[in-house]
Amino acid sequence: MRGEYRRPWLKLWALECLEGSIRYQLSAAERGTWYDLLALARICGHEGVIADRDMRPFPRTFIANRLNIAQDLLEATLKKCIAEGRITENEGVLVITNWKTYQSEYERQKPYRQKGQPAETAEGYKNQKYGHMVASTAEDVKRIKRMRGK
Repeated sequence: MRGEYRRPWLKLWALECLEGSIRYQLSAAERGTWYDLLALARICGHEGVIADRDMRPFPRTFIANRLNIAQDLLEATLKKCIAEGRITENEGVLVITNWKTYQSEYERQKPYRQKGQPAETAEGYKNQKYGHMVASTAEDVKRIKRMRGK
């Protein structure tokens, strides 16, 4: 798992972490475990799924050991997260509900990062499809004012 996954980051909203329902639904230790579960799901190689590469469930002892927590803390956290709908379990495989909310716009931006593929936005900027109202020089300001009729 480690070092092989290309996108080892995930998106967390600071305000929701501090003021959202997770704040009162889970204890501090359980919140830490929840965030660790999100991180583990990020590196497992399946979108929001905590399982091995063949989609076999990890033993709970393995997960607890990997997260460096007591197994009873993991079980308590999973029980609450399943009850609140944050996680579903399918034949032992843990799945983060609403996984896409923890992701950025990676999939939408992916074509622009692929080598050898034309960057649609770069072409759009060259042809002034995008960014034609952006001013970086005095001449740009004059051009934009003319376009606006001022």
